[in-house]
Amino acid sequence: MERISVFILVFLYFISTKTACNGHTHINNNVQFERRALIDFKSGLIDPNNRLSSWKGNNYCYWHGIGCENGTGFVVSIDLRNPYPYALEYEYENQRYMNLSGVISPSLIKLKYLKYLDLSFNSFKPIPIPQFFGSMKNLVYLNLSHCGFIGEIPSNLGNLSNLQYLDFSSDSTYYSDFGYSSDLFIENIEWITNLISLKHLGAN
Repeated sequence: MERISVFILVFLYFISTKTACNGHTHINNNVQFERRALIDFKSGLIDPNNRLSSWKGNNYCYWHGIGCENGTGFVVSIDLRNPYPYALEYEYENQRYMNLSGVISPSLIKLKYLKYLDLSFNSFKPIPIPQFFGSMKNLVYLNLSHCGFIGEIPSNLGNLSNLQYLDFSSDSTYYSDFGYSSDLFIENIEWITNLISLKHLGAN
């Protein structure tokens, strides 16, 4: 009887250890996957003031602008808003210098748990709003205001049924100070009605 009890205890210990190891491996895989997606995203950006200088090493949850879900390492928020959104005249150089620009990598799609994305008051000129944003279906907050985007606002943003906050407003006066204009338009406004969770819409 004692031998049976010992066998059962050893068996249970083996199973629990294997499960824990598998869970640890799963989390490590998540970490590498999420980190790689962020590095690919960064590689397309032009960052004259090294705002993303902390984006190195393995602990990406402590990188500037990144928020993670506790326990899993999943990236749930990216906040790269320009810290000088409405600069006074003597601060224009700071504002220009803090602007991120370049290309927005589709690697963001790989961040399956991303809920919050703020790229506002940067200078993604002159490129359209990426179509792949419409595939990021867990997004609750999307702020693309004053980013210098041009062209038609993608109608597939209507796929984001969890979205509560959407802002793609712009100010032509603001962009004229930087030597270019921001021309966004909506061809067919009906897709906005698909945003059943929407509480805030910023547009002009």
